[in-house]
Amino acid sequence: MTVTLTAEELKNRMGEAGLVLVDTRLEPAYRQNTIPGAIFLNVYDYFVPDSTDAIYHGMAAGAWAAFCAAGLDQTKTIVWFEEDTGMRAPRGLWFQEMLGLDGGMILDGGLAAWRAAGGDLAPGQGDSIAITHSDTRPPSGWRPELAATRAEVLHPGAHVDIFDVRRQSEFDGSFKHDCCVRGGRIPGAKFMFYEDMLHDGGYRPASEIRERAIAAGLDPAREVITYCHRGARAATALYGLRLAGFDKVRVYVGSWHEWAGIEGLPIETG
Repeated sequence: MTVTLTAEELKNRMGEAGLVLVDTRLEPAYRQNTIPGAIFLNVYDYFVPDSTDAIYHGMAAGAWAAFCAAGLDQTKTIVWFEEDTGMRAPRGLWFQEMLGLDGGMILDGGLAAWRAAGGDLAPGQGDSIAITHSDTRPPSGWRPELAATRAEVLHPGAHVDIFDVRRQSEFDGSFKHDCCVRGGRIPGAKFMFYEDMLHDGGYRPASEIRERAIAAGLDPAREVITYCHRGARAATALYGLRLAGFDKVRVYVGSWHEWAGIEGLPIETG
C-alpha cells in the first residue's frame, strides 16, 4: 500500500485541483514558515477519554467537525506533513481514513525534505483548528474498525498480535511518563520501536520494515493492534506496517496512558 509522497512528487502536483496540504506541527512553527497554501490542523493533542465504542463515536464526531471546519470534507487529495515523518502526519492520515475519506498521503521526509528539494516557503495564514471530542454525529461512512477498543485489547483472540511501539524503557517498565500510573506493557505484546521503521526523516523501504516487523514476531497474515503512550506513534507504525504489506492493522487509541490508569488491568514488566 502506497501512502507516501516524495517532495519532488509534491512539487510536480502543486496547484492540482482538489489537493490540500495540512501542516501538523506546532502552530508557532506553522505561522513562521510552511509550504505555501498549507492549512493548520492540530491532530496530535487530542486524547480519547475512554477506548469504548461509545467514546470512539464521539472521537469520530469531533474529528469530523474539525475536518469540516478546515474544508477537508470537500477535498480530493490531502497531503499531511510535519518537520520530518514522525508521529503527527501519520496520525492525521489515520483520522482521515477513520472518517471514511479517501485520497490521503504523507509527505515522506516532511518539511525538511521539501526544503532540501528547493520548495518554496511562506508564513502560515490559515485558521487554528484542532480535533476535540464532540457529542454530534460522525459521518455515516466512518470506519470504527480502525480503532480497537480496550475490551478487544484485553481479549484479543488467537488471531491478533498486540504491538507495542514505544521505547524499550517504556516497554520494560523502567521508565514511565509522569501522567501514567504504572510502567510496563500489555501482557504478551510484541515490541518494535516505531522509529525503527524510519530512516533519514522518512519511512524505510517496505522490504526493510517487513523484515524488521517479522523479526519482532509479527505475521502479515494476522491482525495487528498497535499501541504507544497516547495513540500517535501507533499510527506511524500502522502505516509503516501497511507499506510492508500488513493489511489488517488497527490502533488502540487510549494506549498505555489509559491501560496503566485502570486498576485491575494486567501488566508485564522486565
